[in-house]
This record gives sequence, structure tokens and C-alpha cells, in this order.
Amino acid sequence: MGSPSIVKSPIFNMLFVIGSMQLSKRINWDDPDTLLYARVGYYSAQVLVVIMAYMLMHLIKKRNDTRPLRYVPQASPSLMNPQPATESEPVTTTNVEYDVSQVKQFIQSTMSSILMISAMHWYFKFTQPLVLQSILPVKNLLTHKVALIHLWGDAPEGDLKRPFKSESPFAALLGGAGGNDTTESSSSTDAAPVDDGHAKKE
Repeated sequence: MGSPSIVKSPIFNMLFVIGSMQLSKRINWDDPDTLLYARVGYYSAQVLVVIMAYMLMHLIKKRNDTRPLRYVPQASPSLMNPQPATESEPVTTTNVEYDVSQVKQFIQSTMSSILMISAMHWYFKFTQPLVLQSILPVKNLLTHKVALIHLWGDAPEGDLKRPFKSESPFAALLGGAGGNDTTESSSSTDAAPVDDGHAKKE
């Protein structure tokens, strides 16, 4: 089993975001009932996605892939600085610990997004983001690289090879397939047991 190719398509991500934005424009936000439903739907979706993330974390721990993973972490690209920063000290961990850390980063990102969207809505009176942000976090979790491996059964190779490469911040804005929450890229990786004990540098 593997993930449908459409969930990793940049075109699908772009059309998904545009379609959600167009849908939000057609909603009558002057209707108090509509506004109430949107608020309930938004916060319910956030609770759901956090629960799903913890369930994914439980699945990862249950599989307990303790194969060693060694890599050199790099800072995630930003909008101001798209190039990764200089290399840090090598990190030695396991696949299970790495995958759990990625899900925890996703949860932290989700919580930050909740605070930001809540401030935009309650303080600045923005309503349209409620529609997109009710759907996007669930989609982003289901297309996260860790989810593609553990839920969809994709092989951890290519773009899914640990450690995950940092995604462009522009891809994150479009709801990229699971890379939007990854903050580490690597110039050394050993997804299988390591015999030589040395991190490889590009």
C-alpha cells in the first residue's frame, strides 16, 4: 500500500488552497449562525488534528523502529533566508525518536497556528481564514512525511528518507506534503544500522 500520488502533488496543494479561499468568499459571514458554525468547526478541527497527531505518535512508538540514525541538523530556510544555515554538531538518534520529534514539531506548529488564527479572528475580526484553517491542518497531518511512512505505507526513501529535507517556506504556505513542519535537513544520514560510526558529510 502507498499514498495516492495526488496527495503529494504541488498542483493539488495549490488548487486545494485556492478552492478553499473561493469557498470562504461565498459564505455569508453576516449571518450570526454561520459565524457560530465556522467557529465551532474551526476549533473542533484543531482538537481533531491534535488527537490524530497523538494517535500517530502512539503508532510510531508501538512499531519502535530503533535503527540508528545519524545526521547533521541544519536550520530551516526562512522567507528572508532561503538557504540553510551552517552545519551544527552531528546528532545520533533512532528512527522512532526522530519520527516522534517530527510529530511533536507538527503539534507545536498547530498550537502556534491556533493562537495566530484566534488573534486574527477575535481581535482583528478576520473570518475567512476559519474555513481554510479548519481543513488544512488535517490535510497537512495526513500528508506529513511521517504519516506517509506510517499511515500510508510509503517507503522511507527519496524525499521520505530520514532525516527529512527542509522545505521551502513557500511550499509551507501552500500546505506542502508534510514538509512544512520539518525544521531539520541533513548532510549525513543512515536510516539503517550504522557500522562505521562516522557521519558522512556532503
